[in-house]
Amino acid sequence: MNVLFHIDESSRWNMALGNIQNMIRYMEDQAIPYQIELVANGPAVCELQDSVSEKLGLKEPLCSLSPKIRICACRNALMGNHITPGRLLPFVDIVPAGVVEIAQRQDDGFSYIKP
Repeated sequence: MNVLFHIDESSRWNMALGNIQNMIRYMEDQAIPYQIELVANGPAVCELQDSVSEKLGLKEPLCSLSPKIRICACRNALMGNHITPGRLLPFVDIVPAGVVEIAQRQDDGFSYIKP
């Protein structure tokens, strides 16, 4: 199963991470192969900064998920929020445009979830 999670609101991080953790647990318990991608755009890219994620208690869950899922930040949103790539958590991939990444993944057959 291929699933794309989309987050663009900073207030939705805990819900998104909880949804992803629950999905992974289910998939692994049922021995279902999966590929999960999380795309952050808009203001939600701010929480992918190392210092911000640590301050908000998001760093540990993001780090624990990073080997199992792909975590992406929209370059346009980073520029709009004046965030340089060096401030991001080291495992975050930067995509040129979050909306294009979302559309491409849906075209690839990923199910779209926006917590």
